[in-house]
Amino acid sequence: MKSIIGVAIAFAMLSVAAYAVSDTWVAYNDCVYEAGQFIADNVTTFAIGRSNPHPEIGDLLKQSDGGNTGVMVTFSEFKTAGSLNWATDASAFDDGSDAADIFGDYVDPKGNISYGDAPGWYLDLIFEGLDPGGFYTFAGSVNRNGGADYAERVTNWKIMEADAFLYASSEDAHKIAEDSVEFSTGMNSAGYVAKWTNIAPGDDGKIVIRTSHSVGDDNGGIADAHESKGYAAGVFMLESQGPQAVGAIGKLATTWGEIRAAR
Repeated sequence: MKSIIGVAIAFAMLSVAAYAVSDTWVAYNDCVYEAGQFIADNVTTFAIGRSNPHPEIGDLLKQSDGGNTGVMVTFSEFKTAGSLNWATDASAFDDGSDAADIFGDYVDPKGNISYGDAPGWYLDLIFEGLDPGGFYTFAGSVNRNGGADYAERVTNWKIMEADAFLYASSEDAHKIAEDSVEFSTGMNSAGYVAKWTNIAPGDDGKIVIRTSHSVGDDNGGIADAHESKGYAAGVFMLESQGPQAVGAIGKLATTWGEIRAAR
């Protein structure tokens, strides 16, 4: 009987593990790509803004093999006065920084999608088609590389419409709340990233990452940040971590309970 139990448990564990592996992938997007700059295979280039030559909507690809992830991304802009701009300013992330470690092998950080022309603008990066039973990781960053005079240009990143998530942004980034972080993107050679892990999208399979200017120091934002200037996008990564751990544990526990009851 013990050997049967052992085999059954091993089979259940292998089944869960196999399911988890089959549902894992990583996708990258370079929001400001132009011919001639570095980009790895199977990296998408969806973007928005004045002068943008790329689609604003499309399916993410698995970087490993180019397969369709089944996840669609859409850029949606809210304008106050003037639209966002797609610009190809040269930039880089410091070696060893969070952004360099996450993006360095896949995209060139050159370029940015810039701010609207008055306070209140924002850009929504909408992910749809996510597995309601899955966990995901998002990371994003941008660097205008404008020097000290551009340090006041701050971007606020906020995760929305997720059932659950875990804050995992760069250690020295300015945390507003579990769902919100900001840092200078006018000068971000230090390579800070906005990042959340264990994102549970909920039944609708949708999450939104909203970028805008700083929320202001009265609301917990960075002191002396510009009231409207901040860079909306540069590069982002979405990773499927596989099925939610609670679901996997539940399946294993159920199997173990059935085996015990049969003894």
